[in-house]
Amino acid sequence: MITSPSHTNAHELGNLGEEYAAEALANAGYRILQRNWQADSGEVDIIAYHRHTLVAIEVKTRRGSGYGGPLESITAYQLRRIQRGLLDYKQTVYPQYAHTPIRTDIVGVAVDQHGDFAAELLQDVI
Repeated sequence: MITSPSHTNAHELGNLGEEYAAEALANAGYRILQRNWQADSGEVDIIAYHRHTLVAIEVKTRRGSGYGGPLESITAYQLRRIQRGLLDYKQTVYPQYAHTPIRTDIVGVAVDQHGDFAAELLQDVI
């Protein structure tokens, strides 16, 4: 259950966005394996299994569009870091799946002035 995003700071809003994204992904057939995986290269927001593929998912949450939409804020450097984190996860947690394909997805979560959430999923961004 997602609580209201009103009067939340950026960190809390990010957590609410990740929770919303995880629910949306699960409803879309993703099996969530790990949240906030700490790798040497940095954190991966969500690691999931979807259609025989191990997926690293970056979640960006924005309230309003004054600084652009959530998907616009993700850089190529961040995507490479996330993919390295997924490879670390695969080697550390699932070494028996060495030949399992991987991909990186992005979920942009927007919160409108009424506190309603909307998610946009981009698959296989790199």
